[in-house]
Amino acid sequence: MKVKTARTIKEYRVENYRGYGPIVIPAGSIVTNRTACGPDDNYRFWQDFDKIAEKVSGFKDSLLRHDLTYYGLNIPASYCEPWRD
Repeated sequence: MKVKTARTIKEYRVENYRGYGPIVIPAGSIVTNRTACGPDDNYRFWQDFDKIAEKVSGFKDSLLRHDLTYYGLNIPASYCEPWRD
């Protein structure tokens, strides 16, 4: 299976991501099927943290960025466009 990407089609709000509080993933954000065990089409992990980096000072070196990178934030398929091949 190969790594695929898609974009969110509407805003997705997480009320409390891993104790950090609410996070809003904007429409148009990039998601991927890449997991630690290889590609899996059942997952849509948020990949582009640019929007949150603009709003959170020190985000580049933060634990939040670490957790988003290594634990991921899975977005339901209903919030995403179909996979791009």
